[in-house]
Amino acid sequence: MTSFKDKLDKELGEARRFSQQLQERILHDVVQQNKQPSRWQYPTIFIGAVVTILILIVIGPWKQVDTSRHATIVELAQHEVKQFTSARNQEEDSFEAGRTGWILVQQAYKKDSETRLIANTLQKAVKSKMDNDYYAFRDVWVEFDNGQAAQLKMFLNDGQLAFSDRHTNVFYKVKDDDTASAFIALMQKDEKDFSFGKIFTFLIIAFLLGWLLEKAIRKKFSIPKEPKYINTSHQRTTYIAKFIQGATLILFNINGWFLYTAAFCIFLTIAIVSTIMIDYYYGREEKRHYVSVGSFALVPLIIVFIIYFL
Repeated sequence: MTSFKDKLDKELGEARRFSQQLQERILHDVVQQNKQPSRWQYPTIFIGAVVTILILIVIGPWKQVDTSRHATIVELAQHEVKQFTSARNQEEDSFEAGRTGWILVQQAYKKDSETRLIANTLQKAVKSKMDNDYYAFRDVWVEFDNGQAAQLKMFLNDGQLAFSDRHTNVFYKVKDDDTASAFIALMQKDEKDFSFGKIFTFLIIAFLLGWLLEKAIRKKFSIPKEPKYINTSHQRTTYIAKFIQGATLILFNINGWFLYTAAFCIFLTIAIVSTIMIDYYYGREEKRHYVSVGSFALVPLIIVFIIYFL
């Protein structure tokens, strides 16, 4: 026991194995590691989403209004029709047709036979009192060669055709039955069957393709599926991004902004890019962002579905 005590006293009495400079450096490194990293991603994602929404509200195409003098339908019909678009809408208080390329889920007409038909139809229109027997059927946006455009609500009543000019709130009836029948037939010919079955089928196909794509990417690059989140900060950031995306989705639906190509594409891009950035920031060592990048492959499928099935 005495020998052990003597040895211990000797060890304790020896000079320190670490110099004062080395001890200070070790202590500094420990303090630096214990510091919490600045969570710049929270305000960045939030501010970016808010700024994007404000930009969409301010400069979006839904805010552009033609302030020039609006002529009557009969006057405008004297000019050549360049093109017109049509969208199914049975609500009288909304309008869902517009400039080609700006609005989704609409049919565009540019052929000479089509433009001559609508010009002839409008020339046969006569001012009339609003008739409650007519019901809203479609929205028609017409562009004339003088630069003006008309927003017309199309009404039907047992084969009879009428229009309401949204700029002047004037109601017109088309007195020529043959012309009216020809125009109604054109609209009905291009009528697309919008059904829950098509949407459900598309969602199943998109979900299946997305699942197969993710599985292939994870196998190719050996990306683990669990744990789902790298750490608590990763989980919180993901929840914040999803909350903002959900709130934006509700806001866009309430205002009907998803009709506009710009709004739809910007929302889709922001949703995918934000996911890629978050996965890259937290899981770039495991290449987790590759799965998010692969989700871009589903975008063409969504566009094809909108163009050909809605």
